[in-house]
Amino acid sequence: SFGVTNINHPLKVNDETFFQIGSITKTFVALAVMRLVDAGRIDLERPVKELLEDFALSDKGAEEKITVKHLLTHTSGMKGDYFKDFGYGKDALEKMVKSMSAIPQINPPGKILSYCNSGFYVAGRAIEVFTGKPFEEAINEMVSKPLELDKIRFFPEEIITERFAVGHQIEKEHISIARPWHIGRAMHPAGGIITNVKDLLKYSAFYFAESAPRRSGIISEDSFEALTTGKIDASPASKVALGWFVEEIEGVKVLQHGGGTNGQISLLIIVPDLNFSAAILTNSSEGSKATSIFTRIVIESILGLSPTTLTPANDALERAEKILGMYIGEMSDLDIFKKDGKLFIREIPRGGFPEEDSEPAPPSLPQEVSISEEGLLINHSEPYLSNAGEFMPDPSSEVAELRIGLR
Repeated sequence: SFGVTNINHPLKVNDETFFQIGSITKTFVALAVMRLVDAGRIDLERPVKELLEDFALSDKGAEEKITVKHLLTHTSGMKGDYFKDFGYGKDALEKMVKSMSAIPQINPPGKILSYCNSGFYVAGRAIEVFTGKPFEEAINEMVSKPLELDKIRFFPEEIITERFAVGHQIEKEHISIARPWHIGRAMHPAGGIITNVKDLLKYSAFYFAESAPRRSGIISEDSFEALTTGKIDASPASKVALGWFVEEIEGVKVLQHGGGTNGQISLLIIVPDLNFSAAILTNSSEGSKATSIFTRIVIESILGLSPTTLTPANDALERAEKILGMYIGEMSDLDIFKKDGKLFIREIPRGGFPEEDSEPAPPSLPQEVSISEEGLLINHSEPYLSNAGEFMPDPSSEVAELRIGLR
């Protein structure tokens, strides 16, 4: 551990320090749902509309087809980056799901994976309905207690007496405290857990091969297999299971999930067959730079595995002519352009996080990219197959969409 919890009130970070783990929370949600599957309360293939009467979308065809499995695999096709605060009442999540009747349908259900926070709001609401308890209470009862995790928190009032990190925004050379500190209660199923690295690693051990005997009283073998086996393409090298992203590296299964809140970035890596896990928690908006280096150290240096890397095609710049331009996204746009005989990509945030009316952050610095022989977009700083961007044609064979970073 190193660094400080807050630049304005510096307290050294240690392994007891609470951080927001963001979207790693989604794996807790998936585990809770699978426990309800084992109990016969939820069927993954059943349409959500049959389980939640108040589930309504602007696209009525999609509303009738979206299943629980679609929610847990980011394949519902709903607008995924939807953030709205409904206060701290016990009905916050219910209000969130009802408000989703106004969000657009981006793709037909099941067509393609695109990271979807909205789907986990709905999954969290299903947990509330089938347990008869508020989401946070249900997660503590169905996950925290059985796994003997005593440092799982959700609310600021639970954290204010603890040693905790605040997020920081970095713009050029200026560092400022990220406000608001916490995401709203309605967004808890997508990323609301606050914990420390010790409890997060304790949680990860639940997925180890050696933990199979103690898992038997918590989740069935079939449900655990479904939870951790990737079947739907998430990137050129990774697949999504239920909540978890899975990559096979030299025949070794690696489970991963990252998290990002307002100025706090995290990552959890688990290698079940090696009974190994690693986690990193940061309190900086630039934390992804640390998690990227951390991943390379863990996978390559510690585990000795060699992920597949891509090399630029000899005619990469010629190929690039077909893919230059602005790609419009939910949270940000991506500009792909040429300059001085090189190809670059730049992210232009659109705002809307952590609150619906949040102003956009400044555009990122351009990053050099290239095109591989396979036609994939390669980031020169991250040339791994799992990080490559995929261009998707429309019926006329023209590039219609780009998926990169799961979106």
